[in-house]
Amino acid sequence: MRLKSNLLSSMEKKIIIVCCIILGWIFYDYPIFDNEGISYFIILCCFGGIVFSVSKILNTSDKNDYESVEKEVDRSANFDGIFSYENDGFYFTQNEKSNFVNWIEILEINFFSIPFLHEENHAGLEIITEKVSYEFNNQQTPGIEKLTNQLIENLSHWNFDAEIIKINNHGLKKANLYKKT
Repeated sequence: MRLKSNLLSSMEKKIIIVCCIILGWIFYDYPIFDNEGISYFIILCCFGGIVFSVSKILNTSDKNDYESVEKEVDRSANFDGIFSYENDGFYFTQNEKSNFVNWIEILEINFFSIPFLHEENHAGLEIITEKVSYEFNNQQTPGIEKLTNQLIENLSHWNFDAEIIKINNHGLKKANLYKKT
């Protein structure tokens, strides 16, 4: 992918050089052709070529191309983070303490969204077990994407169309994604 980007950049640089040479030649010997309209047309085309080539060099589109986005999604979906998984549940390490959550102990899973500094929202999952409740924030919990996938695989009866309910006046919103039946 990097080679393709360098080749494109090289191609645009060649176009810029050729356009500049043609422009210099036309400005040096202005009435090249008997008709001034042809000279104006060539000047316009060269300026257009220069503008679009510079634009292509400065705004490379391969930052968010399909392959790089797909690699990032695959990497985050396979990244364990603070979690490790077993057949009957998962471990997570928080504040140097390791906790185990058994799949069958999970009673409820909620999505939550909390306004942060009036400009953005922090979202995450709240996992309620028979004994305790855990909250995992998307921005601060490495491996939450894989945890979400593991929860979906190991627990049935998910409600992906759950209504998001505003809980309080501070903007906390929740949606119940899973409830043990």
